[in-house]
Amino acid sequence: MASFIRQLNMYGFRKVVHIEQGGLVKPERDDTEFQHPFFIRGQEHLLENIKRKVTNVSSVRQEEVKMSADEVNKILNDVQLMKGKQETIDSRIIAMRHENEALWREVASLRQKHVQQQKVVNKVINTAIHQ
Repeated sequence: MASFIRQLNMYGFRKVVHIEQGGLVKPERDDTEFQHPFFIRGQEHLLENIKRKVTNVSSVRQEEVKMSADEVNKILNDVQLMKGKQETIDSRIIAMRHENEALWREVASLRQKHVQQQKVVNKVINTAIHQ
């Protein structure tokens, strides 16, 4: 019976306390009456307005939202840290790209010098062989 009464309370039904009971004395009979503003004989269309209350659940949801807000703040801080690290990495990559381009220019220059030196060496060898 207690479980059924809890269900009625969750849907907004309230116990009717008769004047003769006064609310303090236990009733002699075990007939308890409940009422709801949308539970009226002959008014079936009102029944769809009887919904489960969510007052306790909403306070739990608010706590979840608060915890979620704390978690969101932590995530935002983590994202800011990662963004800063990403910017550092990006600048390092750009610097490495410039270094790499400079190195490739130097390699091309050294190849040209090598080809020129090889020509000079070959010319010297050819001149020495023909003498």
